[in-house]
Amino acid sequence: MEKRKRRSILTLMALCTAFYLLGCAMMGSKDKAFNEEKLLVSADFTYKVADTAAKLEKLNRLPQRKLLRHVRQGKETFIYVDVAACKCVYIGDEAAFQRLQHLEYEKKLTAKQVQGLWTATIDREGLEIVSDDDFPNFD
Repeated sequence: MEKRKRRSILTLMALCTAFYLLGCAMMGSKDKAFNEEKLLVSADFTYKVADTAAKLEKLNRLPQRKLLRHVRQGKETFIYVDVAACKCVYIGDEAAFQRLQHLEYEKKLTAKQVQGLWTATIDREGLEIVSDDDFPNFD
């Protein structure tokens, strides 16, 4: 009986530890996303909320929390979709993209380490391209 009680307590402690660690990991992910989005705003990317079901559906089909290229009528823009956190997209033009590269370079110099999707030099050619059919019109 005593052995069973001890085993139950150990199992409960292990579960609590696992949930605690999972919570910590999720917090880190949210902090990382927040920092990336703060960087996008600093680079003058425009924040747009998916205010219709159709826009939200299209955004859900795109890669999340990843910088993407979008070309519409010959005009190149850069987008970052985050449905989980804000049901939104950040949209930047060439100038915003250049500022983002510069900010990322400065961050690399001060932090000595860049994590996730960001790199010291964001390579335009390496970005995934999003078609007009897959991206909602926010105009």
